[in-house]
Amino acid sequence: MKRFPIGLAIGIFLVVGIVASLHFAPPIDWKTFKGAEQVGNAPSDIYAALDIRYAHPPIVSEKYEMEDRNGVSTFQYTIVRDAGARKRITTTIKVPSEATYDVSFFFGQLVSDGVWDIQTQPPRGNTSVRYTVIVRQTEDFRHGGHVVHFTDPQYWATTAGHEFQIHLSRTGPLPNLLTLQGAGLRDPRYLKIVDDFRRFGPRAFRAAIARARAQAHA
Repeated sequence: MKRFPIGLAIGIFLVVGIVASLHFAPPIDWKTFKGAEQVGNAPSDIYAALDIRYAHPPIVSEKYEMEDRNGVSTFQYTIVRDAGARKRITTTIKVPSEATYDVSFFFGQLVSDGVWDIQTQPPRGNTSVRYTVIVRQTEDFRHGGHVVHFTDPQYWATTAGHEFQIHLSRTGPLPNLLTLQGAGLRDPRYLKIVDDFRRFGPRAFRAAIARARAQAHA
């Protein structure tokens, strides 16, 4: 008894299925298709950086940079140290581009910790170290950015006091300074965001940064 060839049966089934789908499929709405294609091709770009400048050597500056373009992440750390005799040595630790969610998750953490809400602050605390946080985001053809300058995030998180607004009247009594209610200036977000950058990346990346910083202090 001859066996019916299985390969031929599968081929016939596929051909019939394709013909049936072409015959019974509803007409394509090309306007909708074009709109969906544009959304699918919409650029996605996020960038975050922490730039730290030191007034006193051995470290001159540090910079953390993280970027994700259309799902491809890259990040790097750069340290500049004073080598004496007007010489500076720059060391950059860069992770090659890769299709991962590392930077996307990190950016989400920054947003959760309030990176879009913090504002530039006057020099307070240890003013010999200056911090600049930069974030940019492009999503569905919309773009936004934010740059913030501040010093001593530990001060803003734990030490900053209260701000009082005193309104004096020419005819009224003087306010009781002992009972004034001021607005609290403590804000842990600055320290959280700096710590986010410091803790970012795989163990090997952070270990390489630690070695570079140790060499600067050697």
